[in-house]
Amino acid sequence: MASGESRLSAADASAQAIQDRVRRELASFTEAERRVAHALLGEYPTAGLETVARFARRAATSGPTILRFVARLGFDSYADFQDALRAEIQVRLQGPLSRYRSRQGAEGLAVPHAAPYTAVAHALQRNIELAEHNLREVLEPIVARLSDPDRKIICIGGRFSWMIASYVHKYLRELRSGVRLVLERSDAWADYLIDIQPGDVVLVFDFRRYQRDVIDFAKAAAARRAEIILVTDIWYSPIAAFSDIVVPCPVQVPSAYDSGVAGLAVVEIITAAMVDALGERSRDRIATLETLRKPLNPGS
Repeated sequence: MASGESRLSAADASAQAIQDRVRRELASFTEAERRVAHALLGEYPTAGLETVARFARRAATSGPTILRFVARLGFDSYADFQDALRAEIQVRLQGPLSRYRSRQGAEGLAVPHAAPYTAVAHALQRNIELAEHNLREVLEPIVARLSDPDRKIICIGGRFSWMIASYVHKYLRELRSGVRLVLERSDAWADYLIDIQPGDVVLVFDFRRYQRDVIDFAKAAAARRAEIILVTDIWYSPIAAFSDIVVPCPVQVPSAYDSGVAGLAVVEIITAAMVDALGERSRDRIATLETLRKPLNPGS
């Protein structure tokens, strides 16, 4: 560990997704530590909740390497590391009912009596700023994939996040061809999977209380060699383990419900960047669309 770097307790670390820190620091790890990192990310967080010996076997390395890896992340002990993972899981699985009970509690999102809606507005602003920061380093490869005319795009979301998937689908289908939105019940989703070709892009929105059928769809698409772009929360959907690009978005606000505003902001930023990237191609397509719409909308 570098001189002056502080150790983390489980309580300190629980506010930071361990998965996020591992991804960010991956390039600085030794070869053996990278094997541990990939083993953890590949089966997150389950791998980290195993014994040191089982985790070492999974990563094809030694127990001391596991302990060095945990120390590199800033933990005093393997037990502290596991406590932080368990704390993440607890936060991940929170639903609206549990947040009713904890609005004044550990998440630090208590609503001041004088101006409750101002607190919500400030939280939304902060979430958008953090999501934009997280998007910066991956925006270029996202836009390159979504702008490639040789790749089809499939958009999918869960019970609430489907709204964001639908929103980006409406934009993308105006800018380019070959964009589909996964509709219907999940027992019909094989109809979308069958047309996926290697290199196609699946744009997934999945936030905490992660949806099993969305996870299964993304996993099946990855098995068909689609590239997965995941927009998720700061605790990461399990889909992150097999995604090509991950955009984490803060979702916490002083409410019983998580906010989707940061996810919508990510969509708006990606769309603006795609308009610039596609240039005349998208302008000509939109002009043609407007011409085609006129006889279909006589009242407009």
